Amino acid sequence: MAATGRDLRLDFFRGLALLFIFIDHIPDNLVAYFTLANIVFSDAAEIFVFLSGYTAALVFGAILAQQGAMFAIAQVLKRCWTLYVAHIFLFVVFVAQVSYTAAKFDNPMFLDEMKVWDFLQEPHIAILQALALRFQPHFLDILPLYIVLLLAFALLLPLLRRWPWPVLGVSAAVYLAATVFHFNLRTYPEGVWYFNPFAWQILFLIGAALALADGDGRRRLREWPGLIWLSASFLALCAVARTAMTVADFFEATPAWAVELVWLIGDKITLGPLRLLNFLALAHVTVTLLRKDHPLFRSPFAEPVILCGQHSLNIFCLGIFLSFLGHFTLVEISQAIPMHIAVSAAGILTMFGTAYFLTWSKQRRRPAGEGAKITGRSPQTAPQGGE
Repeated sequence: MAATGRDLRLDFFRGLALLFIFIDHIPDNLVAYFTLANIVFSDAAEIFVFLSGYTAALVFGAILAQQGAMFAIAQVLKRCWTLYVAHIFLFVVFVAQVSYTAAKFDNPMFLDEMKVWDFLQEPHIAILQALALRFQPHFLDILPLYIVLLLAFALLLPLLRRWPWPVLGVSAAVYLAATVFHFNLRTYPEGVWYFNPFAWQILFLIGAALALADGDGRRRLREWPGLIWLSASFLALCAVARTAMTVADFFEATPAWAVELVWLIGDKITLGPLRLLNFLALAHVTVTLLRKDHPLFRSPFAEPVILCGQHSLNIFCLGIFLSFLGHFTLVEISQAIPMHIAVSAAGILTMFGTAYFLTWSKQRRRPAGEGAKITGRSPQTAPQGGE
C-alpha cells in the first residue's frame, strides 16, 4: 500500500465508487439495495466526478505551478487521449460481448437493454458516432462525460487557479441554465447524454477548486461554525427519506407524488439540486469525520478497496464487463437470492484480485529501491487520477 505521503482517502472512496458502480450496473440486483444509491439521493457517479475533479487539480495543478501552463495543458490533453482510447476499446469489446451473448443464447433482450441494437442495424454509422462520443450504449456513458470535462479543464485550470470564485460563479450559472432550460448534447440515434456535461461540470469544478485551495482555506470551510451541523442534519434527513423510499420500492408501495418530486428536484441527468446538495453534505460530513490519518485507511480491510482506486481506469473497464456478465448470469441461470449475492461477491473479488495483480506487476517493473521512493510521494505529485 502507498506510504503516508499519499492521501489514501481519495483512493479508498474512488475504489468504493467503482465497487458501487459494478453492483448498481447489474439490473435488478438485490445487493444494490445496500449501495449508496438506495440510502441517499446521490450515488457513485457523484463520487466519481467529484474525485476526478479533485485529483485532476492536484496532479495537473502541481504541474502548472512547476512547469507552466502550456505543459500542464499538454499533460491534461495526454490524459484525455488515454481515456478516449480506453473508452473506444471498452466500447468495441462491450458491444462484442453483448452481441455474442444475445446471438449465442437467442435472447435479443440484451441488445435492447444495453442499447446495442442500433449498432447492429447501422454499424458503419454507429462506429463513427461512437468515435465522436455520440453513441453511448448502456453502462458506457460516464467515461465520455469525464473526457469532455477534462478537455474543458485543460483551459479552465489556469483560470481556476488564479480566479476561483469567478470561475465557480460562471460554472454555477451554466449549471442553473442547464437545469432550468434542459439543454444538453445529443446522442445517436436519438436522445441526449445521460450525464449532462453542462450540469455535471459544477461538481467537477467544485472538487478541483477545493483541491487548489490552500490548507487554511479548506480548514476554515470544514470548521465554519454551524456548517457541519447543517450538513449533518440535511444528510440525515435525506438518508431517512431515501431509505424509506427504497423500502417502499421493494414492496412497490412508493407514492407517485414522491417519485415525481424526486425526479423534479433530483434528476440525475441534470444533477438536480437535491442530488448536488445531498452529495456536498455527504462529502462535508465524511471529510470531517474521516481525516487523512484515520486508522480505517491503514486497515487490511481497506487495502483492496484502495488498490482498486489506485488502478481506477483498469478496474472501471473490468467492472463494466463483469456487470454484464452478472446480468447474464441472473437472467439465464438463476435469479435466486443466493445467486445475487454470489454474483456480486464474485465480481468484487475479481476486481480485488486484479487490483492486487496490477500493483504487483507495477512494482516488479520498477528498479530495486525505486518503489519506496515513488509510493512515498506527496498527493500533489502522485498519480492519483488512476493509471
